[in-house]
Order: sequence, then C-alpha cells, then structure tokens
Amino acid sequence: MLIQKRNNCLPRGPCSHTCQQLTDSSSKFIYMKHFQRLLFLLILLASTMQAALAQQGRRMDSSQTRWRLGVVNGSSFNWFTDEQPHSGFAIAYNAHFLVDYFIGKRWFIRATAGYTGYGGQLTTFKDDTRYGFDPMFTFKNVKQSQYIIHSIDSWLSLNYEIPSAQQWKCNLGVGVGMANNVGEYEQYTKTGEFVQGIYGSVFGNQYTDLFEPNWYHANATAEILLPSKKINWLIQGSYIVGLTGVRKSYSYIEYPGVTGSIRTDAFQLKLGISKRLKHKK
Repeated sequence: MLIQKRNNCLPRGPCSHTCQQLTDSSSKFIYMKHFQRLLFLLILLASTMQAALAQQGRRMDSSQTRWRLGVVNGSSFNWFTDEQPHSGFAIAYNAHFLVDYFIGKRWFIRATAGYTGYGGQLTTFKDDTRYGFDPMFTFKNVKQSQYIIHSIDSWLSLNYEIPSAQQWKCNLGVGVGMANNVGEYEQYTKTGEFVQGIYGSVFGNQYTDLFEPNWYHANATAEILLPSKKINWLIQGSYIVGLTGVRKSYSYIEYPGVTGSIRTDAFQLKLGISKRLKHKK
C-alpha cells in the first residue's frame, strides 16, 4: 500500500502550440503519402500478375471456381508506438471472414473483414501542482492504463501460394486496410498521494472516448493451409503496422508542450478453416 515519495520533474520544452500543429500535420501528410504509395503498388502488382498469368495460359482445376471462403479467429498482441515514452502490450481477440479470388494458379486477392481488438498500455504522469494545487491524489499521480480499442476491421491483400510437393501449402500476402473504432475500454491502476506524505493505489475500469474514429494500416501475412476431405485448416500469423495515428496530441505527462501522435501495431495468431467453391454439376 505504501510507496516511497518521489518528486516528478516535468520537462518544460519551448515548443509552442503552433509548432505542434505543424508537426502533427506533417506526420499526417507523411503517413497518407506512404499509404497511397502502398495502395498504388498493390494495385499495379495485382494487374501485372493477372496479365502475365493470362498470357502464360495457366489453367486451374476445371471443377473449381476462382472463389474460396474462410473464417479465422485468435489472439491479437497489441502495442502503441513510441512517439511518447512508457508504452506497453495488451492482448485482445480477433475474428475475420475471408474471401479469396484467384487471378492465376497460385496468385489470389483476399478481402478480409471482421472484428479486431487493438490497443496497448500507456503510463501517464500527472502533476497539476504546477498550477498551484496541493500535492494530493487527484492532482499528482502515476496512472498505468491498458486500453482495448474495439474495431471493425477490413483490408485487401495480394497473396501467393508457394509451390510445394507436400500436401500442405504455404501462402504469403501483403495488404492495406482500415480499422473503424466502435468502442474503447480502459483498465487502470493509479498510484499517488492521498494526503500529504501518504501514498496508495486504486484500481478501476471504464469506457473512454480518447482515440480516433478510424485509422489506416498495412499488414503482412503468412499462413499454412492443411487440406482435408471437405475443408482446409488454416494456421495464420499477421503483422499489422499502423500507418496513421490512433491518438493525436497525446502527452505522457499531460503537458501541451510535450505531445505526439501515437499509432497501434499488432501481431495476430489465428486458426480457421476455408473451402474452395466448386462448379455445380
């Protein structure tokens, strides 16, 4: 319960509000520029592959259509980027529907949509004694928060099936997408000075409204496909990289002159099933 007394020194940088706005605008422009380039390259690569495979005259199994459907679910290991210090991990759940369209024997485009829990941990140092408040718990504390950002997530990816003599297959893919915030949940531990010289901690949870309504991300996926008589079993791993911020002008010391736009990244591990559709006889 008792914690030794510490004095928090708050950095007071010379950055003005105008400088911060320019920095945020510049960061947003850079992220969107990268996103547009990645999307353009993805479309260009898909078009090139489709044309090349058509010219080579590769044929697929005549009994199968170009479509494959699937569903996956699993865990998402999330973290915030370090534009502001003192961030950490949070674990959430994810579940997605998959729709694959083959543009050749081994190349296919995948549309993915479903639920993803993003987020991470943030540590905030609050010290309002600089405004003249008494150094009590309300005005001086350290807050450790774990956030889960509930989102409806969707993305497009270009995938390739690596040739193999084995029955199992390995697919690799890259893509871009967008996550839409549908709710935020925080679990926190707050430690501070209740009255002068007496320190302690309180625990709690609450719904919040701190993060952006949507953001863009890029992803890379590797999956193992294990065929059986009727369905395929999937083991899938995905690395998600945030392209735009999920919380802008965040300050770990709640000070306007020390802020940053943080993003959320994730590693997802999923299990699922898929089935290649066949022509009706």
